[in-house]
This record gives sequence, structure tokens and C-alpha cells, in this order.
Amino acid sequence: MNSNPIFTKLAKQQEQETIRIQASYKGVVMKTILMFAILVVSAITSLLLAIKFPTLYLVLLIASLIMGFVSVMVASTSPRLSRPFSIIYAVSEGFLVGVISVMFAAAFEGLNIIGLAVIITLGIFAGMLVLYMTNLIQVTSRMRKVLYGISFGILFSLLFVGLVSIFDGGSTWYTLFGNPYSPLVLLLTLLFIFYGAFMLVISFDDAKRIVEGGADKNYEWMVGLGLVVSTIYIYFQVLRLLAIILSRRK
Repeated sequence: MNSNPIFTKLAKQQEQETIRIQASYKGVVMKTILMFAILVVSAITSLLLAIKFPTLYLVLLIASLIMGFVSVMVASTSPRLSRPFSIIYAVSEGFLVGVISVMFAAAFEGLNIIGLAVIITLGIFAGMLVLYMTNLIQVTSRMRKVLYGISFGILFSLLFVGLVSIFDGGSTWYTLFGNPYSPLVLLLTLLFIFYGAFMLVISFDDAKRIVEGGADKNYEWMVGLGLVVSTIYIYFQVLRLLAIILSRRK
């Protein structure tokens, strides 16, 4: 045992620093709340800009899509860069949420559809958290593989349908995703919502893994990002579902 007080002090400092940089549930919660707060502020800003400068609709939409895609890819693969790019994602996705929300509110005569979509999304978030915490839903390696496989399947399907739609004037895309009177569109939207809900469970389990595994604190941003991405995805799908229901009523 080294009795040198200087080395003893340095060893204690290193131990304390190691403890400080470990991930915690509080850290995950705080970072997730921060990203949602940034997203809300960004969404409100985009609403004000869209109202004052209607011609910015398309520019905001395209810029938000590009920035959101790039930032989420970087943040989800690099713990060191996860903090700045998670914040960039929250800002860009906030603009996207704002623009899309304005479009739905304008199409369905008011903000009621937005408020209802937010309530349903929060209800799904809370419900899946309770199901996970009570072990009614358990994340297994098989479940992860299935959901990741579905993720790639959805991505490639959207790309394929998008390419086909370029040559047929968009009829394929409308048939699968845009026709509110099609039972297939309603079914796909419900399936997408269930998929997003189970991806939330994956993020809950990721939070448990990084905390119990003593992972670096930067991983808190990655988990928080996963929660935000899944929640916004569910919000958009709920908006689509409500739009389909309202269109059928009309």
C-alpha cells in the first residue's frame, strides 16, 4: 500500500471523477426533458415564423428534414458527439414539428387535433413506461432483433415506394399512405404507432443498461435522443390517425 499522501489524494480524485462521469437515471431524465424543452421552443418559433412568413414553409420543412436526419445519425453512433448533435436534432425536429402541426391544424380547422395528438402521445409514453417498469413487457435480445429488422424493413419499403411513386405520379404512395378511406392506410398507421410504442420500450431498457452497466455519462444523451425520436415518431403517426378519422367523418 502506497502511503504517500499525494498519491492517495490523486487516487481519491480519480475515483470521484470516475463516479461523476457514470450515467444515472436522473441524468437520462434531465437530458430528455431538456431536449423536449428545446424542441417545444423550436416548434413555437417555427410556428411564429410560418405565420409571419408563409413562404418559409417549404424551406423550413426541407432544412429540418436534412438537419434532423444528419444529426440523429451522428448522435446515435458517437457518444462523444452525442450532446451537441442531440441538441441540434431537438432544434431541427422542433421546426419540423411546428411546420407539420401548422399544416394539420390548417387542414382540419383548428388546434384541437394538435392538442389531442399531444395527449394521446403522452398517454402512450406513460403507458409503455408503466408496462416496462412493472415487467409486463420485457425486452429480450429476440425482441430487439425483431424491432431492428422492422426498422430496416420500414426504411427500405419507404425508399422503394418513393422511387416507384416517382414514375407513377405518386399513385402508389397515395394508395399505401395517403388515401384516408383505404382500410390499408388505417391499418398501416396503427401498426406504425405500435412499432413506435415498442421502440420506446427499447429506449427504456437502454437507459437501464447504461446506468446499471456504469456507462459513460455521454450515453445519457444517446438514450434521451432515442426517447425523443420515438416520441416524435408516435406524435406524427397519431396526427395521421386523427386526420384519417376526421377525413372519414367529413
